Amino acid sequence: MVWNVSATTFSGTAFGQWKDVISTESNDKYKVKNKDKGSIATFSWGTPAFHSSQENQFTFDGVGSDGDPKWTTASDTAFLVGDFSYRNGSTYNSAGIDGVTLDLTLSFTDPFVQSDSYNFDFSITNTPNNSGDSVMDGDIVSLSQTLSDFNFTYDGILYTLELLGFSKDDGATIVNNFSSPEGGIASAGVYAQITSNPVPEPGTMLLFGFGVLGLAGISRKSK
Repeated sequence: MVWNVSATTFSGTAFGQWKDVISTESNDKYKVKNKDKGSIATFSWGTPAFHSSQENQFTFDGVGSDGDPKWTTASDTAFLVGDFSYRNGSTYNSAGIDGVTLDLTLSFTDPFVQSDSYNFDFSITNTPNNSGDSVMDGDIVSLSQTLSDFNFTYDGILYTLELLGFSKDDGATIVNNFSSPEGGIASAGVYAQITSNPVPEPGTMLLFGFGVLGLAGISRKSK
């Protein structure tokens, strides 16, 4: 089947905001500071269990949000939208924190000017700290939803933003989740893709229409 689609190059900036914290315990403690424009967006939770420990924390710094170079990508190609870090502290008042949403805004500057927001859910798996090994006791962050529920159309083609996952090697390997060691910090790039939804060639649509009519005729004759 022939599809009428060609790669389009997009450019712009990105910034993120944390929202919609999932908290299931009445004693959970958390705070959000969304300052990605000019700084970073942070989501912190828990009360440090020891004098030397810190809160758990997610940070996000969108590409181009601080005046740094913009992102540029071809459609259907992975690109970096921001830098993410996960500090895994030893805390109380954090057992019921199960996830948070990243509200990601892409501000397109080429080939059109437009800003769109996309929501992606980050889930948190808290691992019991009973092995004595910081890596085995590491907590896990996962993308529980990767396709946005918002599309945009350009030059007659429908596009969807897909959050592909985390990468520690500049996009060579992209994974849906990764672990932050107990008492440590794990960092990764967050990669996305502007996915095109191809439209059939007119000739293909015409043939498809004949096929449907043919099947309808066969159905009627068989009665």
